Amino acid sequence: MKKIEAIIRDTKFQEVKNTLTKLGVKGLTTYEVRGRGDQIGMIRTGDSGSDYEADDLVPKRKIEIVCIEEEVNKIVNSIASNASTGKPGDGKIFVSDIEDVIRIRTVQQGQDAV
Repeated sequence: MKKIEAIIRDTKFQEVKNTLTKLGVKGLTTYEVRGRGDQIGMIRTGDSGSDYEADDLVPKRKIEIVCIEEEVNKIVNSIASNASTGKPGDGKIFVSDIEDVIRIRTVQQGQDAV
């Protein structure tokens, strides 16, 4: 099993969520977060694209999904293609191993609990 964590622009969340639903992703957790990356919180303002506003932490949305390994590529590709604007600050996707999952209500474990 794998855990996918995606940090994306808040404005792209609905589009990403709708696409994940169409893919059949049922379980996900989401958080409103603030952070910064390479641009250190600098965001473009104005029509010229040359004006910058400094904010130490930029609002983002974090999505967490636990899935079987066979679903990772389609989920990651879906998030990446739907969250991208082609501009700095689009976010990151992290994939990590999950050792076990336990459903509290039924005490099912592993894949059955996902």
